[in-house]
Amino acid sequence: MSTIEFAEELNEPRHRFSNPRAMTAKAAELAFVRRAVASTVLGRARALVLSGLLACAVAAQADTAETSVDANASDNSESSDSNAANNPVEPRLTLQYWNYYAPSLNYLKGDAENGQAKVLIPFQIAGVEQIMHIIPPVVTNPTTTSGPRTGLGDTQIYNFTLGKFDLGLPQKVTFGLGPLVAIPTRTSSNFGTNKLQAGAAGIILAPQSWGLLGVLGTYQQTLSGVSSHVTVAQPLIFFNLPHGYYLRSSAAMTFNTGNHTSAIPVGLGLGRVIQLDAGYTLNAYAEVQPSLYRSGVGAPNYQVFTGIALQLPSHFTSGWHLF
Repeated sequence: MSTIEFAEELNEPRHRFSNPRAMTAKAAELAFVRRAVASTVLGRARALVLSGLLACAVAAQADTAETSVDANASDNSESSDSNAANNPVEPRLTLQYWNYYAPSLNYLKGDAENGQAKVLIPFQIAGVEQIMHIIPPVVTNPTTTSGPRTGLGDTQIYNFTLGKFDLGLPQKVTFGLGPLVAIPTRTSSNFGTNKLQAGAAGIILAPQSWGLLGVLGTYQQTLSGVSSHVTVAQPLIFFNLPHGYYLRSSAAMTFNTGNHTSAIPVGLGLGRVIQLDAGYTLNAYAEVQPSLYRSGVGAPNYQVFTGIALQLPSHFTSGWHLF
């Protein structure tokens, strides 16, 4: 770089750097050049060499800043993808299967295994977001003395009407509330009440930069015959890790007056979100859920929860508006 080029650079507008260290290095280089321009020929030659070294340092700082920005953008994108994949009210058509295996039961020998197929259907009513959950369960009754031990239980259906509110947190908090019905679809008296049940469901979700925090609750009660009810409260805690992995805790507390059992488990597990081609998202996860409290014959002492979910691209349901 010649003395004339140095002088021209001095008159250029101030350089813009996202990294303060790069800005400081550039300022030092320009100050050095100003002094070199007024020096002797030998001093100017030395200035050329030292200026080259300073320029390399400035370029290195700028590259570091760009790399840091790109890495942060990638981390934010991964965190957002994981939050969306674990969000029970994400407005995408979702297919799930959950499996609970309890190798140890309260006051009972043997084990039990229950499964839940779940379909999450988003739509809108008068511009307001809704999402319906349809859950036909596969039930194991460990206390049965006759008939089948495993079969289809009563199908649970509930719908959330959703709203987002600014509560001063980094992101808006989602609130959802709606009706619940349980339709008699049992294949044996061992797997359900064979009575229509009704109740309500609610959810609160607070997305965070590090993951997702919330709680989902349901309540259902028989509408005829002997009264019984089931109350479920499910904390939702997800902590995002690099490369689509995340830690999770989502053990559901259950209080069932129909079979006189209660369980308060705590969960800890690992999952991974994988972005597939064409906008599909796959989510696989597992948790160990020991019961801190349990009562009643057949309540799980601890259980292993595994699940898999497939979210379809949003264009599948983008036009689902009732009116």
